[in-house]
Amino acid sequence: MIFQSQCMQELLDRARRFARSSAAVLITGETGTGKELLARSLHQQSSLVNSPYMQVNCAALSEQLIESELFGHEAGAFTGATQTRIGRLEAVQDGTLFLDEIGEVPAGTQAKLLRVLEEREYQRVGSNETRTVHARIVAATNRTLEDEVQGKRFREDLFHRINVLTLELPPLSKRKDDIPGLITFFLNQYQCEGECRVECVSPSVMRQLCDFDWPGNIRQLRNTILKSCVLATGAEITEIEFPTRSEQNSFEDDLPEFFLKLPLEEIERRVILMRIVHNQGNKAAAAETLGVTSRTLRNKMDRYRKLGYVA
Repeated sequence: MIFQSQCMQELLDRARRFARSSAAVLITGETGTGKELLARSLHQQSSLVNSPYMQVNCAALSEQLIESELFGHEAGAFTGATQTRIGRLEAVQDGTLFLDEIGEVPAGTQAKLLRVLEEREYQRVGSNETRTVHARIVAATNRTLEDEVQGKRFREDLFHRINVLTLELPPLSKRKDDIPGLITFFLNQYQCEGECRVECVSPSVMRQLCDFDWPGNIRQLRNTILKSCVLATGAEITEIEFPTRSEQNSFEDDLPEFFLKLPLEEIERRVILMRIVHNQGNKAAAAETLGVTSRTLRNKMDRYRKLGYVA
């Protein structure tokens, strides 16, 4: 089991009870605490487990784009809409739709979401045809929505509709008993992905990891372990580089001083692997940021495998 802390055990027990309901769920917590993982867990433990699960990052889209993403649009609804497109509400059918960072939703879209939750209805952008919503809505935010309501930035009626059942994820600094399990989980994941052969961390490094406050929460811990796996020369992580608070959202820090003592080919290999993990295993994206073709990167990885550097 990944989570060992009492607060997470209680939270997961609460989530299991919520999973049986079709009511809307609001997940709150700091950035990087694992809200998306909890949303997936709710879906997997519910009666909708065999139905689709989809998510929308509300913070990453403009008002026009988020409405098209959620509700779909008709051909000609706006510039660039050359064909009809169904939205996530329609595509998810009777499954679960996860609205991440719902506090970032523009005011106009908030009114349309309220209609979805109250009347289970919506219209595609550019259409007058009313469609019925069957999906369960799970939302998440790192903002204090009560403050957003007070400041007139978030609709009070929408807040009450999404706040039927609430799960508050505590920061990692409040549940340090979970750190060893999370590290083991990440190491197993990276081994399965075939990008590293690190099996464990040394006891002294584990103590350092458990003592650190992790202002960037689980996301920061994951990125630190990723970086350490890439830099490790053996099957065990024996030293760790802790990011500063200002670096918590940055994975590609300046190269450490010992890189200056490495052969050029070794530096290249480590930078390539760092870029791949930074792009979450997407080698095409990594190749683009490295300024090489996908074929060149593929050839490099084939060579590293033959030499035993990666699985």
